[in-house]
Amino acid sequence: MGIYKAPNSEEKKAIKKYSKLFEDIKISEPALFLGNTYKEVIFEKKGIASLIGKKKGYIYIDANNKVVEDEKTIMRLGRIFFFMEAFLNDDNGSIIKALQNEEEVEKNKTDLELMMKGFEIIEKMNKKYDIEHNEVVKVKDILSKLIELRAKTNLKLQDFLKVVQEETSKQKYFDENIIEACMPAYKEVMTCNYEKVKLIAKGASSYNYLKKAAEKVRKKYTIRFNVTYTEPLMKVNYMMGYFESLIRAYESIINMSYNQYAKSIVNSGKTNAEFKLLELRNKKKN
Repeated sequence: MGIYKAPNSEEKKAIKKYSKLFEDIKISEPALFLGNTYKEVIFEKKGIASLIGKKKGYIYIDANNKVVEDEKTIMRLGRIFFFMEAFLNDDNGSIIKALQNEEEVEKNKTDLELMMKGFEIIEKMNKKYDIEHNEVVKVKDILSKLIELRAKTNLKLQDFLKVVQEETSKQKYFDENIIEACMPAYKEVMTCNYEKVKLIAKGASSYNYLKKAAEKVRKKYTIRFNVTYTEPLMKVNYMMGYFESLIRAYESIINMSYNQYAKSIVNSGKTNAEFKLLELRNKKKN
């Protein structure tokens, strides 16, 4: 489910002095902290305004729509809502959306197998185009392991979502107890992500080379218009570029040891709460 929605009339009235022009406002479902319920309010610039200054602002309101001012409470709430979104949100890019059904698993496998076919074509022509055989073998091995890791990740995701469903069905509101109960399964899922990134990073020195090799072979006159050859080669070209982009995006994770990464997962809620505290929205002056 999506955990954020547009504010109702009472909420709009309560937060009016915190909002600015050209902003979208969304308010979370309530979460429980020390016996009271709270909501997270996010102010997000839209259009041209998003290019200037801070893009987001935050406040927290209680069940009576009163704005929370205590810094320690805000820190705890920031952590709770970070994990609430991580565990329950089903928007694109969320953990829930990462779970693949049988059809998606099969498509993912088919895409990787198409790449393998592309590498086989490149291998057959490696002498003619002076393509290093070892580079192809190394990346093919990474792809084989990625197929296995995708299946493992899906199982871990299923286990995690089952735990989340069980824990959230026990009580009306999301709280810190749910976070702690779900954390071991969450860490398992995130560890799969770490393994994937580290595995892909092993071929960092080969991807640009093989991207160019695939394009070189694809332009060969005799196969240029033969989909049997061009489709696998285009898939290699595209995925090598994707892997390069992924390595750039996850450089900080790639440079972490497993213990460092595991610690970062546990601390991610606190880190996010600290960021939100810096972006806390102040009331507008009259």
